[in-house]
Amino acid sequence: MIRTPTTSGAPPAAASRFSEPLCAVVTVVLAVYLVGLGLSVAGNSGSGASALVRTIKGRLFSPWLVPAWLDLGFDQRLTHGAPEDADHVLEVVAYGPAGGAPLRFPGRVSGERARRWRRLARALARPDGAEELVAAVGRGACDDLGADDVTVRVLRHEMHDRSAADAAPGMERAFAARVRVVDGEVQLLRAEPRAEVAPLLRRQGRADAAGESP
Repeated sequence: MIRTPTTSGAPPAAASRFSEPLCAVVTVVLAVYLVGLGLSVAGNSGSGASALVRTIKGRLFSPWLVPAWLDLGFDQRLTHGAPEDADHVLEVVAYGPAGGAPLRFPGRVSGERARRWRRLARALARPDGAEELVAAVGRGACDDLGADDVTVRVLRHEMHDRSAADAAPGMERAFAARVRVVDGEVQLLRAEPRAEVAPLLRRQGRADAAGESP
């Protein structure tokens, strides 16, 4: 007796697969995307990148590079070891001897918020930092501290030699400015480092003349 195959059970394999044209389109799209992404990462530099690579990166793959943090280059403190690569801390305290407890950022905040605070502090510590940004930070801290005169400081961890493993890195001041509100206007006074000057010496002839009696 010959039994005919039944159609019960799992559907045929051909019915569960996608159509050939759809698979071909998806394959082409993935191939183009991966090639373009590879070119964008390889050409992520201001030198040596062709105009074609810059155009592909800026117009096609920029929305994917920014969330994936692939547009920051190799900004890693373990790579450069410069003082600018250290972690920066923003500190605001009321001006005067009795300034009270300072406000420190990022403080106990961690994650993406802490990284944003460190990037802000690093931007303030640059020699060409925007004065409007420093004034805005100080003005906003005036309301939190209840004062009209505050000091904005940026501290960073000292980059010590790896051979001195027992020495704990300290903090050094990278930037300081005084922000005060006078008659509703914000004034910014940068704290410039003291420069070495030559001592004032009186000439011998003038000194003798000054010592003579009239």
